[in-house]
Amino acid sequence: MTPIEELLYILEGVPVTLAISILSFLFGLILGIPLAFLREYMGKSLRILVDIYEKFFRTVPELVLMLFFYLGLGLSLGISLFKDAFFSATFVLGLRSGANQSQIFRGAIRGIGETQMLVARSLGLSKLQAIFYVIIPQTFIIATPGLGSEYALLVKDSAYSFILGVIDMMKKADIIRKTTLDMVFPYIATAFLYIILTFPIAVYLDKWGGRKKKQLGL
Repeated sequence: MTPIEELLYILEGVPVTLAISILSFLFGLILGIPLAFLREYMGKSLRILVDIYEKFFRTVPELVLMLFFYLGLGLSLGISLFKDAFFSATFVLGLRSGANQSQIFRGAIRGIGETQMLVARSLGLSKLQAIFYVIIPQTFIIATPGLGSEYALLVKDSAYSFILGVIDMMKKADIIRKTTLDMVFPYIATAFLYIILTFPIAVYLDKWGGRKKKQLGL
C-alpha cells in the first residue's frame, strides 16, 4: 500500500470514531446534568451516592470497564446488549463522561453562586423553576470550555474500543501495521487525524464560552 492508500483506509474509520465519541458525549450529558444538580441541591444521602458514582468512574480505567462489560457481561454472561462491541465501548465512555460532566456542571453551578437562586426565589419561582429557567442556561455557558475538553478526551479514549474489535481509526491503523509491517506511517497518520478531530472544536468551544461569559458578565 502507498501512504495515500494507507491514509484513505484509516479515514474510513473516522465515522466510527466520531459516532462513539458523540454518542458517549450525549449519554454523558444526559447523566451529568442531573447528577450535578442532585449533588448541589438535594439531600446528603443523594450527594453521597453521586460522589461514589463519580469517584468510581473517574478512577477505574476505561479499558478495564470495557473488557468487563464486553467480555464479562456480554460474552460470558450472555447479556445481549453488551455482546455488541460498539455498544459496550460507547456505554462505558458515556458512564465515565457522565461522572466528568457532573463535575464540570457542578463547578459551573458554583460559579453562578447562590445569589441568583435567591433572587429567582424572591421573584416567586419555585426551586425547580429557578433551576430550569435561571441556573441551567447560565450553567451551560460557563461549562462550555470544560465540555470542549471532555469531547476531546472522549475522541482520544474512543481508541480503546479497537481492543474490543471495533473497526475505528485505531483498528484500521493496526490492520495496516499487521498486513504491511509498516509500524511508523499508520500511527503518525492516525495521531494527526485525532488532533484534527479534537483540537479545532475544543479551541472553538473554549473561545465561544469565554466570549459569552464576558458578554453576560458571568
